[in-house]
Amino acid sequence: MADKKDEYEIKPSQITDLAAIHRVDESRFTAAMDEVVKESENMRLRYMRQHGSRAFLTMSFGLALALAGACGFGWYFLVEMNLAMAALCMVPALLVPFLMHSWSEAPIKHYIRDYKKIFMPKMAAALGGFKFYPSRGIPRDVIGKTGVVPAHDYYKAEDCFMGSYKGAKVIFSEASLRSGRSTEPVFHGLFVMLETPNKVFEGHTIVTADRAMAKRSASTRWSRLSQVHVKVSNPELERFVVFSDKPEDAMLLVGDKLLKELSDAADIFGKADLTAVFFRGKYVFMMIPHKGDMFEPSSMFMPVSTKQHATQCKREIERILEIIDIFDIYKASATAL
Repeated sequence: MADKKDEYEIKPSQITDLAAIHRVDESRFTAAMDEVVKESENMRLRYMRQHGSRAFLTMSFGLALALAGACGFGWYFLVEMNLAMAALCMVPALLVPFLMHSWSEAPIKHYIRDYKKIFMPKMAAALGGFKFYPSRGIPRDVIGKTGVVPAHDYYKAEDCFMGSYKGAKVIFSEASLRSGRSTEPVFHGLFVMLETPNKVFEGHTIVTADRAMAKRSASTRWSRLSQVHVKVSNPELERFVVFSDKPEDAMLLVGDKLLKELSDAADIFGKADLTAVFFRGKYVFMMIPHKGDMFEPSSMFMPVSTKQHATQCKREIERILEIIDIFDIYKASATAL
């Protein structure tokens, strides 16, 4: 039994730097995002003008050098009969425009850098007080203890939001898993980790809408778990299957209310095959597949769409926080009993 305890041990210190977050009403959120979008659009226009000026100088200087190089080449090759000097005349005409091209494209890179460095943190704050970290995520050893993450060799986490809601730790980030030398990910989407301040459930329970994964795993890595048949009042909630090493406790944990919130969360991510894992008494891990980059800036040559993106992100966060609210209901019910 000692090995089992170690298998699911997670150190609280692994997820730190958490600020208190709160629900944001629409009027305050809209006002905050209007200001963020205004600043972001001003930055985009500044970098776009800078890029245009540099591109014009690069093209003009490149044409002048090409003309001078061609004249020098013709003179030394046709008149002086000096092939070495003729070739040397073409070096600046080729090398300098190449270097200037990199210089002219630099504003695009600076725009992407400042979007992540300046405006994503402001958007995170407007979403209720989250802290934003461009290159952080849920620790690798934590996701490995969930029993649902696909086999992989490379794990990349980025665009991480962290906070504390009603005493519960909240962390979510974009995540990508790759295996071997393949460039196609075995998983791409969102990883979410919630840690409640106190123990609110028993056992290791997996709730998933990914029936293909459930079929593959039932007799292999989930062999010590039993399938739990949960009675639901809404047939739409039958999209989920439940496995647990403590079926009786899972029956108390997984009901219409929890499945409804998980279903709503899956729907807001495009009816994704969401998977949720409840383990070690107070940890909830969610794996939500999603195509495309979720938090990357739009093209510098297109108007900023940060507000629409943030509104969608706000809906997604509210669904995640609803799951924590459910545990408040469970605790209140347990106290009443």
